[in-house]
Amino acid sequence: MSVVMKMRMKQPLMVMGHPDWWHNRGHKMKLKLIDRRRFTLKIEGSAAMVEIRRIIPIVASEKPGWLVSWEVIQHVAHDEVVHGKRLFSDDELAAAFGLSGNMGRYGTWVIERYGADVAEQGTYIRYRNFLNIPCPGTGHDGDPNVSVYIDEDILDAVSGFLRSKR
Repeated sequence: MSVVMKMRMKQPLMVMGHPDWWHNRGHKMKLKLIDRRRFTLKIEGSAAMVEIRRIIPIVASEKPGWLVSWEVIQHVAHDEVVHGKRLFSDDELAAAFGLSGNMGRYGTWVIERYGADVAEQGTYIRYRNFLNIPCPGTGHDGDPNVSVYIDEDILDAVSGFLRSKR
């Protein structure tokens, strides 16, 4: 069971129309794959990829949720790539993608420091449609996080997965 709290947002420092912790390549991130049978979707851009996949527990000790994996290409010539994975609950996935204003237990200080609508430490930060997974960054090349602009296609796909899961 996840702890869900509502909190008032804090506006982040804005640079060229987006939060300073968000990379402008996030505008290039587009929905590329929806596999409804396997509950998997992919969001891709020129230098990054996010995959969301439903996790169904095999044993009672495992948590259900959504495995969110990302890859950020740092330097193509040297094959420098950053990979990450986090397990999101239904509540975390909904909040991260703008389907709720709820956030988890450890997001308050992230919002106070960086400014956002919702956040969960080490998982996501979002202001309006600007999402970073798993954390805020510098907004420049070299960050290990991925930035996504949540457009209607992405929002509809995530919303549909959360609804059909139940």
